[in-house]
Amino acid sequence: MSPRGLVIDAPLFTTVISQLGRRGGGQRESGAFLLSSRPQGTQSNDTADWPVVIALAYYDDLDPTCLTGGITFGADGYAALNALCRKDALRVVGDIHTHPRTWVSQSRTDASHPMAALDGHIALIAPNYAIGAITPAELGAHVFHPAGWTSYFGADVAAVLRVSGHPGTAALAFRRLRATAAQVRRVITFRRKP
Repeated sequence: MSPRGLVIDAPLFTTVISQLGRRGGGQRESGAFLLSSRPQGTQSNDTADWPVVIALAYYDDLDPTCLTGGITFGADGYAALNALCRKDALRVVGDIHTHPRTWVSQSRTDASHPMAALDGHIALIAPNYAIGAITPAELGAHVFHPAGWTSYFGADVAAVLRVSGHPGTAALAFRRLRATAAQVRRVITFRRKP
């Protein structure tokens, strides 16, 4: 039986990666809670029943002093998160934070102090402080269970995270289109010369 996972659409995935990179400035960790309106209690492992991430709550919006190089998220941040979730009928289904370089395993601090210690909570880790284009396969995905964590890397991340309209596919198509347009311009330019 496969674990419960998350679904996030490509534009929201691109937004969260871009915002984390901007907020961390390429020099410090940053993060966000992944929020869904899907009601609690669905236990199916079918990807059609996975919660869909529809909103984000950035750590530093909830707790303005939390980005200290690492992340020191305090009680005031959790109170603000709780107020947001109650007001907008949302719930936390996961979180994402950044690490320096390409290392996306959990640190001892990450593993010992989950942002939400709920069975099935998914903690994603983005490499390189989320600077540049990052694909889902470059993330580390870590699923919390009371007995410990289960981690996924590379192509295995797809077992717990589905990005609809995968941005890598769109980026590849755009690069191919741009290359074709450049070839057409060269042909047109070549033909115009006497």
